[in-house]
Amino acid sequence: MTWAILRDFTGGSTRISVTGSPTPEAESHLSTVLLHGRLDAPLTLEVDLNGLPTSDVAPLVTVLERWATSQEGGPRLTLSANPLTPTGRLLRATLGRHPVLGTALLDHPSRRTPSDPRRAHLCLPADPQSPAAARKLVARHCRTWGMETVVDRAMVVTSELISNAVLHARTDIDITVTAMEKALRISVRDRAADAPHAAAPTAASQVSEGGRGLPIIAALTTRWGFFAFGDGKTVWAVIDNG
Repeated sequence: MTWAILRDFTGGSTRISVTGSPTPEAESHLSTVLLHGRLDAPLTLEVDLNGLPTSDVAPLVTVLERWATSQEGGPRLTLSANPLTPTGRLLRATLGRHPVLGTALLDHPSRRTPSDPRRAHLCLPADPQSPAAARKLVARHCRTWGMETVVDRAMVVTSELISNAVLHARTDIDITVTAMEKALRISVRDRAADAPHAAAPTAASQVSEGGRGLPIIAALTTRWGFFAFGDGKTVWAVIDNG
C-alpha cells in the first residue's frame, strides 16, 4: 500500500490518497501518515480511497474508524471515492455500519472544505524579514480572537520557529495559527526533513529578532514537538490561554 499527501494550506485541507493492497504493517503506517497530515493543522483531513481494491475497503475503513475514535479535536476526517465505481459503491454501503465515519463520505473530487474564522495561514520565503511578517500575523489574530494573554509569548515563539526554518531549512515556509478551545496552536512547516536545530545561530541579526534557539520555545509553551516526513517537517507549539 502506498499513499501521497496533497496539502492546501490556504484552503485548509490535506488529502491523503491511498493506493494498492494493505500489508500487515499498513495500520501503523497509515496512522503515522494521518498524524503527519493532522499536524499541519488542516480543517479537513481527507482520505481518498479511489485507488483501493474493493476487497480492501472494509479492513481499511475499520482502521480509519479506530484512528478517528482515538482522536480528540483536530480536523474533520472525511473519505472520498467516486460513487460510480465499485469501490465507491461498496464504501458507501460499508460506512453505514460505522458510527464515527458514517457521515464522513464525500463524493470525489471533494471541494467542500469548510472555512474557520479561528484559523490563519501565511506562506513565507526563506527570508530574514519572514519572522517579522509571521509575528504580525500572530499578534493580529490573537487580538482578534480575544487571546491577548498569549500575544507576547506567541510572538517570541513564532520568531524562533520561523528563524530556525529560515536559517536551517532554507525553503518556503508555511505558518498556520489556530485558536483552540483554551490554547493557541502554532504550526510551522518547511520542506527539509531533518530535525529542527537546537543550537542558536551565531549571529542573531541574520533574522529579525530571532536566534535564541529551541530552549526558549520549550520555556514559553505548554508543549511542542516536530514530525519529519519525506517531504519536509512540521514543528508545532501550543500555548495555553491563561
